[in-house]
Amino acid sequence: MAFTEIDDIDWASMVHAYGDASDVPRLLRGLASADPEERDIALDGMYGAVHHQGDVYDSTVACLPFLFDLVADASVADRGSLVGLLCSIAGEEEPDPEEIGGLFEDEEEDAHWVGNFLTASATVRGRAGFFLDLLADPDPGLREVLPEAVVQLHDDPVRVLAALRGRMAVEQADEVVRSLVRAIGMLGTRHAQLLGAEAGACLREVISSGGADPELRLTVLAQLARCAPELLPEDCVDIATEVMRIAYEAKRERAGAAATSASASSPASASASERPRTNTMLSHLRDLEAAHRASIDADLADDLLEDLHDALGDSTDQRFELLNEQLYSRDWGQRMAAVQMSGQLLTGWRAPNDLTVALLARQLVEHEERLSRAALRELGFVHPIARFTADVLEAALVEWEDEWEPEDWETSLFGGAVNVLALQGDERVVPYLAAVLESGGPIPEDLSRWVGAIGPAAARLAPVLQHRLASLGPNDAKSDSSRLVAALSRLRAADSLPLIVRILRDNHGAQTQWPALRALVRYGPAAAEVAPYLRELVSDGASTTSHRLKAADALRAVTGETALVLPVLHEALTADQHYDRNLTLQIAGSLGPQATELAPRLRELMNNEGSMEATIALWKVRADPAEVLPTFLAQWATKPTTRPATAACLAGMGTEALPALPLIREELSATRRHNNTGSSGTMRDACADDEALLRRCRRIAAELAPEGTG
Repeated sequence: MAFTEIDDIDWASMVHAYGDASDVPRLLRGLASADPEERDIALDGMYGAVHHQGDVYDSTVACLPFLFDLVADASVADRGSLVGLLCSIAGEEEPDPEEIGGLFEDEEEDAHWVGNFLTASATVRGRAGFFLDLLADPDPGLREVLPEAVVQLHDDPVRVLAALRGRMAVEQADEVVRSLVRAIGMLGTRHAQLLGAEAGACLREVISSGGADPELRLTVLAQLARCAPELLPEDCVDIATEVMRIAYEAKRERAGAAATSASASSPASASASERPRTNTMLSHLRDLEAAHRASIDADLADDLLEDLHDALGDSTDQRFELLNEQLYSRDWGQRMAAVQMSGQLLTGWRAPNDLTVALLARQLVEHEERLSRAALRELGFVHPIARFTADVLEAALVEWEDEWEPEDWETSLFGGAVNVLALQGDERVVPYLAAVLESGGPIPEDLSRWVGAIGPAAARLAPVLQHRLASLGPNDAKSDSSRLVAALSRLRAADSLPLIVRILRDNHGAQTQWPALRALVRYGPAAAEVAPYLRELVSDGASTTSHRLKAADALRAVTGETALVLPVLHEALTADQHYDRNLTLQIAGSLGPQATELAPRLRELMNNEGSMEATIALWKVRADPAEVLPTFLAQWATKPTTRPATAACLAGMGTEALPALPLIREELSATRRHNNTGSSGTMRDACADDEALLRRCRRIAAELAPEGTG
């Protein structure tokens, strides 16, 4: 390709992420190379410098005419990747100057920076018709990326849909047809009122034709679920299940063919058609994707099933039915993908029954280590609704009992089963837990949580816990001491108290004293002997507010006195330290009516800052429903993470909580868990909180509207 006028541009006067842009002509010429390695290196350079982390420079803008010329030249390979680069430069949406600006103090420099983004986006979007005209290009790799590109860039969605539908009628390449389907679904979703019904009807035609390839059928289902869920066929799950069966059989056929080919071919010939490995980010990402697929035996169908799950959203009946079919699959890879999806679904949505959890536990008997590890991880997240799986877990412990070593017991299958069974509070785990503690292996982070869940039966662990704590030397991790002290405090064994008190007196500073102070809160009056020392800590003006608060909480629990405690709470409530304030509110709530003098400040935090923590504390201190109920009701929707604590307060109000009954009923009928805001990261660890919320809501509903009263 001839790069007309490329050398007439003063590239050295322009910049990219790493200085002047004099190397850009070389990168552009590399994109046109016949050598795939050189093209990879050039494209990597474009993303790494000219379009670094999404930024747009004057050199980026200057590249645009040449990039369009490359896309238009049929002799250039990998044109689809160049369309992807142009789409990235244009941005998913038209750039907002307010969001881009403000990077530079100099107004002129900042305006130039913003102008690059605006110019680049306008230039690429202004030539969106160019992409539309290429939909029938002979290059299938180019045709595959163009449908979603025109949806992103073109300003006439009606024209785009007509062009995509027209192309659907004649396109033969499977990958391109799937791309057209995705683009039509995206268009229908983005322009739901204008095009949702028409796009949905187009997609439904593909399903009705009966000749669609399996992967295409899954793609259509996912897009229908997004843009026109009312048009989803009633046998949606049956279709997906059939696709899973076909994908499994195709995988077996490929594996058999590969084995035959490998026995008849040399290693050199087997790898001859592979794309060259280059020292670029693009090549690295390809390697990562291939390694991930190999690690879970996944294929495209698994990705499409995940896409279908996401698209179905709150349609939990269909999602759980589909997931159960995946967990039943004969295909190990499909089951692995289903295990990973099950934890996300079970922690974000409320299952209609126990079947999915039972099928998750069933994976432990498959004698496949990676599958067992994945299942144990998800069972740990959903332990509040998985207690009926304890027999399976105990059987797994028996099987894996001889397969762990002290130094890495936590990462073994045995350790995973101990974790889940302990979280479930099953006392059968105690002998196994005692064995790992006696072995001298690592002290688990969740030890205190486990002991608390197991309850009185965990008392048998006290001797080994005391021995491990007494044996710690000055060079041992502080976290070991903290974890052992916390676990012993759960047991509240009288013979453990002197050891905890000794740790409190012999150590100074937050890291060492705080665990002991928290332990004394659990011991309460039984630790009365340490009260004088606690008074010293509370009164120590040289200590941090946080440290004095911890000591004050312990003093309150041990003696019940408030003379020294309340002044510290007053001080912390007027400070701006978020941690100290929240700790203070918890302590104030524990004091109840004894903290009445704090009520004005609590009321101020509730009314002026909307603090739910302050509202909860005010209820515990004043027990006046009229004072706090309006705030509870108003913030039920806006602060969903506080609902479990709020419901606990409502449960103590009796009939005064009647105005909350509609919210309680709505919560009980919701398919989503309370903290499911669409981000999987925020809900994975809160299944227990949601189950507690449901129990409280059922109790409130039963008390406020007994069965038969409406």
